[in-house]
Amino acid sequence: MKKIGIIDIGSNSMRLVVIKINDDLSYRVIDEKKETVKLGMDMTYDGNLSRDRVDKAMISLSFFKDMCIAIGVDEIIAVATEAVRRARNQQYFVERAKDMLGIEIKVLSGKEEAFYDYFGAVNTLDFNDALIMDIGGCSNQLILVKDKKIIESVSLPFGSLNLSEKFHLKEAVNEQNENDFITYLADEYNKIPWLNKAKGLPLIGIGGTIRGIGKINRKRNHYLLEMPHNYKMEIRDIKDIYELVKSKDVSQKQKLKGLSKDRADIFTGAVGAIAHLAELCEASEILVSGSGLREGLFFEYLFKDKKPLTDVLDYSINNIVNDFELDKLHAQRVWSFSKMLYFNLKDAHNIGEAPQKILKTASLLHDCGVNISYYDHHRHSFYMILNAKTYGLTHKEQLMAAHISAFHRKEEFKIDTYKYRNILNEADILTIQKLGVLLKISECLDERLNGNIQGIQCSIDEDSVTIKLSSKDNPEIEIKDALEVSSAFKKLFGKKLYIK
Repeated sequence: MKKIGIIDIGSNSMRLVVIKINDDLSYRVIDEKKETVKLGMDMTYDGNLSRDRVDKAMISLSFFKDMCIAIGVDEIIAVATEAVRRARNQQYFVERAKDMLGIEIKVLSGKEEAFYDYFGAVNTLDFNDALIMDIGGCSNQLILVKDKKIIESVSLPFGSLNLSEKFHLKEAVNEQNENDFITYLADEYNKIPWLNKAKGLPLIGIGGTIRGIGKINRKRNHYLLEMPHNYKMEIRDIKDIYELVKSKDVSQKQKLKGLSKDRADIFTGAVGAIAHLAELCEASEILVSGSGLREGLFFEYLFKDKKPLTDVLDYSINNIVNDFELDKLHAQRVWSFSKMLYFNLKDAHNIGEAPQKILKTASLLHDCGVNISYYDHHRHSFYMILNAKTYGLTHKEQLMAAHISAFHRKEEFKIDTYKYRNILNEADILTIQKLGVLLKISECLDERLNGNIQGIQCSIDEDSVTIKLSSKDNPEIEIKDALEVSSAFKKLFGKKLYIK
């Protein structure tokens, strides 16, 4: 087992994430810390970082190092981006961190920063083609991705800090400043010769600004899942939030639900930059990525290469199974039975969309709740699947998988239809209930935990479904327990259930 700390020294904020890597290379984030230093602000006329800001950065780095020592971190990876990259006193900053704290900082080029943004997103979101945007304090990384590969990238010299300063966007924006701001954005974006290739693609946003936009949007829409990663919006959502904040002063923006107070003074410009780009590229949707540079650095460290995952969900599920030390053979057998039942009973369940990803997640992770307590672990599994980093699923898919897993022991688990009314429709709830029954049957078929049931065959008649088992030993107990779902099966599938 090993623990690593990754420090990201940005133009606006500095962040530490601590990750535990197990011997089987599964991993888990175990701590993180953010400090708003605004290193890119108050730079001198000749391009040096402000001494006061550098002092504040060193205090934050010292705090991060103390955290790492207390946690038992084995290795620290520290990188700096645009503010340090363009500072004339870059070497002074880097040497001071090394001499005072023993922390070696790598100053990333714009291309390197773009790669790590891409590598964090592509390994935690299920997409092939997209335009990725990471707007920081003093720079804006744009990365065009096709077939999971970087095709083009550029680092633009503006971000939330310098846009706010340049166009006086801290307070309510007057018409002249806004016109100058929009003209500047249009000129900068029009300099990118390949940007037309991004027309109609999803726009994936990375960084504090897009997370803030997502949080405000969730509050406005009474969206009750506190899941920033893979949250989806439309162009009009971004434009509406820009229109909302541009007319407000700092104190008014600080009162906005979802916006952190330390970002209120630099928020308007960055939102405008995202809104303008999304409209210019006619983005099909805007996705929030909770993963970016730090996660990209971590995945390169873990994988020992720069190749993206071929299946984000598979890797994510396996990571959780290994990290939680679940019974892999049992989980695989339950998933195998669930999959066979789903495909063999297609004519009986009449589920429209093929929910294989959802059923797979629920089947493989249904026992994860035992990490909290064996008793009522189906309820704990619901919470854990809903809140785990189950990458590769939409929010709806993750919520459905969590509910399905909770049905594997107790039929009376209730779906809060009111709470999730803007995420789950009636068809989704019926799918959850049907797949929950199939998972319950599958769990019972392997409750001996030794692979006693070796195969199943299904036949569908006008008023019944028969499941025939092949087994090594007498499956009387498995059959008895599986048939506990008979009444629910009759209600949901409209047929009697026989198992023999």
